[in-house]
Amino acid sequence: MSLKNKKNIFKELLGYIIVAAIAAVISITLRIFVIEPFIVPTPSMSPTLLVGDKVIVNKLEYKFTSVKRGDIVAIYSPLEKKNLVKRVIGLSGETISFSEDDFVYIDGKKLAEPYLPESDIPAYDVKTYKLGSNEFFVMGDNRNNSADSRVFGPISIDKIFGKVIFIYGPFSRASKPT
Repeated sequence: MSLKNKKNIFKELLGYIIVAAIAAVISITLRIFVIEPFIVPTPSMSPTLLVGDKVIVNKLEYKFTSVKRGDIVAIYSPLEKKNLVKRVIGLSGETISFSEDDFVYIDGKKLAEPYLPESDIPAYDVKTYKLGSNEFFVMGDNRNNSADSRVFGPISIDKIFGKVIFIYGPFSRASKPT
């Protein structure tokens, strides 16, 4: 093999290495700052999200928009010391109440929750929470099997690390969660 051919092979190989390195840097940057794959670890969001569902979490969402009631968010649970997925029920400054009729009230008004299964009747302890600035009340959709803000209290915005935007696995469940 001639020296010229060796140089051409080396240049081509170097080109592939550079492209692979750039792709790796972009991939790592996206994973750290923009989106993160996450596997649902508990049945607390059933039937919306099932144990083992693979979801995409948008980590930039709340850098540009505010948290909204009904958003499904990935959080760090201070009690369980792990990442979980929950639904935002109460927003900063609101009063969340649970009454004997087993409904959730926000500032005295009954919360409509069309995402809850009709067959499930949640049982709540009569309790009231006043949310402070940058605090949110999160709950699982599987209310009778969810360690959520009723257990660990309201969470601060810094415990929310992103919004769940898509279920990508298993393939049969691929969709945008509601």
